[in-house]
Amino acid sequence: MKTKRRILILSVLALAVIATPLSARLGGSGASVSFLTMGGGARPIAMGCAYTALADGPDALFWNPAGIARMDRIAGSFGQAILFAGMLEENLALVVPLSELDAIGFQVLAHLSGPIEITTYEHQHGTDNYYTANNYAVGVSYGRKMTEKFSAGITFKVIDLTLHRVAAWGFALDVGATYNVGIRNLRLGFVVQHFGPDMTYKGEGLIFNTNKDTLQTEDIPSTYKSEPFHMPFTFAGGAAIDLVEGPPSRLSVTADFAHISDQPAKGAIGLEYGLNETLFLRLGLGLNTAPELGGEEDNTSVDAATIVREVLSNRNTRGPSAGLGVKIPIGSYEVGVDYSFEWHWYLAPVHRASLGIAF
Repeated sequence: MKTKRRILILSVLALAVIATPLSARLGGSGASVSFLTMGGGARPIAMGCAYTALADGPDALFWNPAGIARMDRIAGSFGQAILFAGMLEENLALVVPLSELDAIGFQVLAHLSGPIEITTYEHQHGTDNYYTANNYAVGVSYGRKMTEKFSAGITFKVIDLTLHRVAAWGFALDVGATYNVGIRNLRLGFVVQHFGPDMTYKGEGLIFNTNKDTLQTEDIPSTYKSEPFHMPFTFAGGAAIDLVEGPPSRLSVTADFAHISDQPAKGAIGLEYGLNETLFLRLGLGLNTAPELGGEEDNTSVDAATIVREVLSNRNTRGPSAGLGVKIPIGSYEVGVDYSFEWHWYLAPVHRASLGIAF
């Protein structure tokens, strides 16, 4: 049994080593399933998405499936975000412990456009006809404690994209792990997400008729060829530590580094203060790890202050975030409510709320 555990642990660590160069090789192709990278849950977003090592509770399903292995109660959560231009994001998660060592989880992530009016050249102000662009991901996860300090998890998910009269579907895997160092509850975590084959749009919206010969009396049915697109393959690694361990107070600080295949590498830091594990205050900040600083080509000099300013400017990443949370015991149940506010440079702020229950 110990030999099997060692083999599995080494395999997970090896996957972490090869994930970063693989992510770089898959980059630059314009992944179109970007809604998967938005995550779920108000708590992680409030902490700047620096959640890879801290991941616990039902929200762990969207960030690192290894986090569910430490759960000892059935727990579920529902979250909703009000996005830009009337779009909505909704997420549903449920975790059921199978034993003291493992748990299974179920997740649903939805990105909903709402009705969009169709316009044409002749009717540029609208035709009174509408369409939707809705994206869904449904997944099942399994997490297990391999040792007292090391946990691993895996997620299989099916993705469905619908855009008016075309649709695409595919599947992807997430693999993650966490390790508790044991010093001030220092935890290390990594996750490989959205690893799967390319997707392609199909449907009646790509079908049209042609008549190449004026003498032909019947049209020739034809189909537009849809270009395949990659999954947003992601590698993330992070650390979390409790600077104040309480009771009554706990202060946790988290830091993450993430590379998404079609985006520059990014960093994030987060903070969570808990009072009696009942009231929570959270802050987060994304860091731009690939700022445009000039250099030899434009003969500009770069000083330390400029580097710090560009890194903190965060113009290519999520903006600063903050949030509140409360947990209320009701008999044998525990009800939690979380809220997050996420600021953006070029778009309207995003508000998220999550409701959770454990029993």
